[in-house]
Amino acid sequence: MKRLSFKGWVSLTVLMMAGMSLWSQTASKVIQDAVEKSSQPDAKISSIISQVEKAAATSRDSDKRSLYTFLGSLTEQLGQYHEAATWYGMAAAIAAPPATGTPSLTSEQLVLAAVRCSLSCGDSQRADTYLASLKDSTVAETVAYSRLYSLWSRLCRVDSTSQLVEPLTLLETYASLESMELVRPPVYLTLWYLTEQEQWSQRLKKEYPKSAEAALVAGEAQLLPSPFWFFLPQKDGVAWAGSSGTTGAKASGTETSSKGQASTTDAQDGGQSHVVVKQQVGFFRNRENAENLAQRLRDAGFKPNISEEQRQSGTVYFVVTVPEDKDNSMGLRLKTAGFECYPVFADE
Repeated sequence: MKRLSFKGWVSLTVLMMAGMSLWSQTASKVIQDAVEKSSQPDAKISSIISQVEKAAATSRDSDKRSLYTFLGSLTEQLGQYHEAATWYGMAAAIAAPPATGTPSLTSEQLVLAAVRCSLSCGDSQRADTYLASLKDSTVAETVAYSRLYSLWSRLCRVDSTSQLVEPLTLLETYASLESMELVRPPVYLTLWYLTEQEQWSQRLKKEYPKSAEAALVAGEAQLLPSPFWFFLPQKDGVAWAGSSGTTGAKASGTETSSKGQASTTDAQDGGQSHVVVKQQVGFFRNRENAENLAQRLRDAGFKPNISEEQRQSGTVYFVVTVPEDKDNSMGLRLKTAGFECYPVFADE
């Protein structure tokens, strides 16, 4: 057998290293191309997703992991939460580091993202399955978020006032536990949303004045960043009240949560009874804030609408929405332009 010369070994090594370097940039390049294409006015998002999926199918593990993560992020932005949870879960299952030049997320962070998306489409059973894989984690962040998400999953299944008592007690305990300090703002926000007690909004504004949650309760930012909040019950201290209004859910007790969940799931599974009709961009207590956001949207080329919604407490909120377009790409267009949003579904 002919032996390879020293010069040949060097050439082969350089070639292999060059190949590895080129390959490691594959995921980054695919993602960059996808982002650039998605920003075009005539972008076909379904085609972009298909192209990234095909690239992932023929990629090595590191690239595949990063491309699956990107697909999770993209479909989450589009409000396709069931699909996003699947992509995040598939990325987490790959035992390889992220590709060079792409976000460095741990497998546990990806699983938590899958849980978040599962909750956003009302699939608490799937969320619990993902959470079970994290039960032995010793990472403080994972433990804190796992506890919070587990409780959120439980709240999504509440269908009577009596079933709300124990979760509220747990939330109040979490509000004071040192181990839950990482998630204290969302804990406070959940307590405020469930009970509408001002003590929780006051704590947010006092202890975490610069947090997104503080801005939410102050009416200075979007109150409901994802449909997940519509699956949570609310209690005004007297009468049971389910989620309300803007998702197309029925505002009549426990029927609300189940209807809200069905509308999201049906829309994502291709059902005909529920479709995305608009994207909600803001939810404010102050009309001036709503008007300011609407003007920013107009300046960016969008056509926003402002409507009013009255909560059980009597508080009137001003809802800023933008009609969905024929390609169902309005959510991505808004996010690309720097506006957070989530889909609103039509009534039956």
